[in-house]
Amino acid sequence: MLAIERNPGRERLRRTQIQTVFVIFLAAIALLPAACGKKQEPPPAARRYHLVGKVLSIDKDQASVMVDGKEIVGFMGAMAMPYPVRDPKSLATLGPGDEITADVVVTDDGSYLENIVVTKKGDGKGPTGTSNPPKVGDKVPDFAMVNQDGKRIHFRDFQGDVLLVTFIYTRCPFPDYCPLVSKNFSKIYASLRKDPSLGPKIRLLSVSFDPDHDTPAVLRQYAETFRATTGGDPFARWQFAAVPPKELVSVANFFGLYYETQGDQIVHSMSTTVISPEGTVYKWYQDNDWKPADLIEDAAQALQQGNQRNAGPHPSTSIPTA
Repeated sequence: MLAIERNPGRERLRRTQIQTVFVIFLAAIALLPAACGKKQEPPPAARRYHLVGKVLSIDKDQASVMVDGKEIVGFMGAMAMPYPVRDPKSLATLGPGDEITADVVVTDDGSYLENIVVTKKGDGKGPTGTSNPPKVGDKVPDFAMVNQDGKRIHFRDFQGDVLLVTFIYTRCPFPDYCPLVSKNFSKIYASLRKDPSLGPKIRLLSVSFDPDHDTPAVLRQYAETFRATTGGDPFARWQFAAVPPKELVSVANFFGLYYETQGDQIVHSMSTTVISPEGTVYKWYQDNDWKPADLIEDAAQALQQGNQRNAGPHPSTSIPTA
C-alpha cells in the first residue's frame, strides 16, 4: 500500500482559506435581509388634519387658496394662510367668502389641501386686502406711517433705495408668523451690515397693522429685542412703524394684507414686498416661505435694474449730433 505524504503546512493553509470563505459567505447572508428590508421600507405616511375655515381669495394661476382657518388642536392656531391645491379643478367652484372643510395633508415636501367641501356659499366678496394684491410694476402710493420715534414718515422717504417691507403686529403669538418674519428681517440686516456694496442701498421697514397697541414706544422696545442679531443699532437702516387707523384699510388693500381682530388676537395673512428704488413693486410674497437670502437676491437684482435704467443708452448706441 502506497503511503501518501502529507504536507501539514499546506493542509492548515487550505483549511484556513475554506474557513475564511465560509465566514464571508455567512456575513453576506446575514446582511442580505437587512439590505432588502431597507429597500422595502414604505415612505412615511402623510399626516392629515381637518380644516374648517372661510375662503379669502383664490389664485388659480398658482393653484392655491387663501383660507382663514379655525384652530386645529394639536397642530396650529387660528390663522389665515395660503394652501396649495393639488387638484386645480377643486378651485373652479370656490369663491371668496365660502365656508369650507378640507383636509390639510402634511408631508416631508410641504403641505396642501384636498377633499375641499363647501358647507356654505359666500357672497363672492373678498375681505380687506385680499382682492387686489400688488403686481410687479405697480407704483406704491405715498402712504403715511408713524415710526418708532413718533415721527411721521412716508413711502416716498425711501425712494432711491430698495425697500423691503413686511407687515407684523408685536403681540403675534404664533412663532411661524410675525416672529419668524421679524427674525428673518434681523438676519437680512445683519448680512447687509457686512456687505458694503449692498448695505447702504437697501432699507427695511416693518409695518404694524395694530396701531392701537403698537405705539412708538412699543415698536422701539420690540426692535431692541433684535439687537443681538443685527449686531448694532437696528434703526440705522431698519424702521418700525404703525399705520394710522384711518389709512389702514387702504394700505392693507394695496399690499394684499388680510386682517381681522378676534378678541386679543388678530387673524391675518402675510405680506412682504420688495420695492424698487423708483418706488414700484419689484416682487411680492404672500407667505412666509421665503428665506433671507431670497430677499437679498431680489434687492440686488432690483438695484441692478435700477442702475441700468439710470445709466441710459450706451455711448456707442447714442445718435451723434451734427
